[in-house]
Amino acid sequence: MAVRKASQLSQLSQNVVVFGETGAGKSSFVNLIMGEEVAETSYGADGCTLESTVYETNVRGYPLRIYDTVGLNEPHLGAEHYLSAIEKAYRLVTTLNDAGGVHLLVFCVRGGRITATTQHNYRLFYEFLCCRLVPVALVITNLESETPMEAWWQRNSQEFTRFGINVMAHACITSTPGYGNMYADKYEDSKAIVSELLAKCAMQHAYALETRTWFTNFSIYLRRLVYSQHVHNRKQMVRMLTSRCGMDRGDAELAVGRIEQVEGEDRRRACIIQ
Repeated sequence: MAVRKASQLSQLSQNVVVFGETGAGKSSFVNLIMGEEVAETSYGADGCTLESTVYETNVRGYPLRIYDTVGLNEPHLGAEHYLSAIEKAYRLVTTLNDAGGVHLLVFCVRGGRITATTQHNYRLFYEFLCCRLVPVALVITNLESETPMEAWWQRNSQEFTRFGINVMAHACITSTPGYGNMYADKYEDSKAIVSELLAKCAMQHAYALETRTWFTNFSIYLRRLVYSQHVHNRKQMVRMLTSRCGMDRGDAELAVGRIEQVEGEDRRRACIIQ
């Protein structure tokens, strides 16, 4: 895991995981929180799913540790990225647990229509990475052309419910002052809106995840996103978990065995349906 702008980790900080697909405005959102350009914005598909960069800041006197993560960029996952995504997820969860757990998920969505990738990112982080335990705050970005920005939510909030995306709070923002500061007022308003959101939502109980159960459920979900029928075999999986993740071999064998068991049950159900 890359670490930038992060000092010595302290369990006094609230841990906030920022997620969403590439181009959703995650890094610009982080820069808005930090008050300076610390996170590089990217509109390409660089980075591995679940890779993260850590930043530390204070919001209204509360110390926050922000995890800027790489999400899914399409509704399916290539087989070649499967093991790497599992490794990154395992390291992320282990780091979060060591830091005291997860307090809040911030889901960044670019103003526009909801896609299958949007839905998969929500499920990946909320349902499977955090086991439905961690509250989600939704941040809709790129709304500098909307007046007022909150009007976008009034028109589109029901779409999130229709797609099964449930959140505890939302914020409609822009993370750019625009050319010649043409959106300066909205940009300053966005800073205040984001600070209020974090102060309200991040001050919750932290949730730590039981690693073995979490890993099995998460890996099974990722496997279902792989569009290729070829997925790494048992030996490769165990080797990755022990050598790259540092998992005990016995735990790795049990986890991979459980994954294979569930996959076998899925195949049997598919045969019955056919």
